[in-house]
Amino acid sequence: MSKTLLLRSSLLLSLTIGFAGCTVHPNGAAPDLAGPSSFGHSLTVTASPDNITADGSISSITATFIDADGKPLIGAQLQVSMSVSGTPVDWGSLSSRTVYTDSTGRAKVSYFSPVMTGFFAGTPGQQVSVSVVPVGSNYVSAVPVNAVIKVTPPPVPILGADSPSAAVTYSPSSPKVGDLVQFDASGSTPANGHEIVNYFWDFGDGRLNDEHGNDASHAYAAPGSYIMVLGVTDEAGHSNSTFKTIVVSK
Repeated sequence: MSKTLLLRSSLLLSLTIGFAGCTVHPNGAAPDLAGPSSFGHSLTVTASPDNITADGSISSITATFIDADGKPLIGAQLQVSMSVSGTPVDWGSLSSRTVYTDSTGRAKVSYFSPVMTGFFAGTPGQQVSVSVVPVGSNYVSAVPVNAVIKVTPPPVPILGADSPSAAVTYSPSSPKVGDLVQFDASGSTPANGHEIVNYFWDFGDGRLNDEHGNDASHAYAAPGSYIMVLGVTDEAGHSNSTFKTIVVSK
């Protein structure tokens, strides 16, 4: 076989191997997309106002869902949830967990801030993330879009000389999910001539509790950073509070 014929045969073999397994579409048409995809669709979520106080105030959440041509997606089902510092916590409430877009491609839901007593005065503000994710469609992957609302606790009151002093310790100092954390408020002291008659406990994870004594226990169900609040009240109605940041790991 001549050298020229050998080169032509090698070139033909390379081209055959290169095109094996490929489908040539006429006119350069691309293959159809397969599987879930959010390509060409846009979901935006806004909150107004995005800074409210912890007194039952309302923020309106608006989700807008449009297609690749800028037209509204009508009747799309959206799921709504909330979290604090990345931890799913019902801190406050939502008017609905499932909404549907209207003829303009919009859906609305209300967020209600928790009603916080004076015991929460001086605690850090919370960044509440309201997440919206499309469901029940085969063209949108389940990627949540968030709107963040800053919720500010009550202002610190001016305490009188008769106010008690609140103090709390806890163990273990670095709890894990499921650990029973023991809290001790026996170091709290009343003003002279008074006595503490009630202890208020809030563990920061949105779960109700019936603790009222000077000690308490609580297990956290998810990792995260939680603001635990202790409030104390004496027989004359004077009160004070303190808080701890509990960091829970997996």
